[in-house]
Amino acid sequence: MSPEYRTRSLLGPLARDGFKKAGMLASLTLVLATGVVGPAAATARSVSDHEATTRLSGGNDKCKKQGKPHKTNKNECKGATGATGPKGATGATGATGATGATGTGATGATGSTGATGAPGATGPSDGATGATGATGATGATGATGATGVCADIDAFHPQGNLEFRVALAAGRTYAGIRDYSGNNPNPSFLWTDLTTHPGYPAGGTDGQNRPIGTPCGVAIAEHQTSLGVRFDVITDTGRVYETRCNEVNSTNPATLNCNDANGNPYPWSQVTLQPVTGAANGGAPAG
Repeated sequence: MSPEYRTRSLLGPLARDGFKKAGMLASLTLVLATGVVGPAAATARSVSDHEATTRLSGGNDKCKKQGKPHKTNKNECKGATGATGPKGATGATGATGATGATGTGATGATGSTGATGAPGATGPSDGATGATGATGATGATGATGATGVCADIDAFHPQGNLEFRVALAAGRTYAGIRDYSGNNPNPSFLWTDLTTHPGYPAGGTDGQNRPIGTPCGVAIAEHQTSLGVRFDVITDTGRVYETRCNEVNSTNPATLNCNDANGNPYPWSQVTLQPVTGAANGGAPAG
C-alpha cells in the first residue's frame, strides 16, 4: 500500500516524534531488564535510534516536511545504517587436504673416491708371557716295539794252533775255525751256517706254550776232544739253546764237522734248566 493512502495520524509531527522517542526508551529499558541483549548491543541500538530521531526532527528532513513516515520505499527517506554488530565466533578449522604426490628426483652422480687416510698408530705390544702351566700327568706306557736286529760274536783260542769263533748276524748263527799249524798257516776262518740245523730258535712257542723268541746273543766253549766245541745262543725272550761241532785235524787246514756219525746235523736243544727271574741255583724246566 502506498504511504499516501494510509490513515493519517491526528497528531502533528512534533507529537508523533515525542511518542516515538518514548517508545524507543521503553523498548531499550525492557531489553536491558530481561537480558535479551548485552549492554554493547543496547548502546548501539540507542545510538541508532538517536540518530533516527535526530533526522526526523531536523528542519531539512524531506520525510518530515512531507508529513510521511521515516521509512517509505527504496528511493525515499531511507533510514540511517545501523551500527556494526559484534564479531561472530571463529569457524571450525577445515579438514586437512590430501598430501600431494612425492616427486622422485634423479640420482646424482657418484662422487670421486676420497684420498687414503694416513696409517694409524701401532697398537700396544702383547702383554707379559703367562706363567708356565703345570706338567701333565705321565701317560700310560706304550706297547713294546719290535725287537731290533741283533748281532754278536764270541771267540775261543786254546793252547795250540786252532782258534774258534761264533758269530750272529741278521738272525743267523755261524761257527768258524782257523788253523795256524804247519809251515804255511791259514790266515782265513772257515765258516759253517748252524741256522739250518734242526731246532734252531726262530719264534713261536715251546711245548709249554712259552714264547721262544729269536737269537740275540752267542757264546762258544771247547770241551774234551770227544765232546767237541759247544755253540750257544740266547733269544730275545731269554731262552738258551745249544748245539755242537767236532774239529777235524786230518785235513790241512783243520775243519769243523757239525754232523753226527750218521751224517745228520747236530740239532739245537734247550738247556735243561732255563733262566728265570729270582732263581738261585735253579731255573725253569726246558719245554
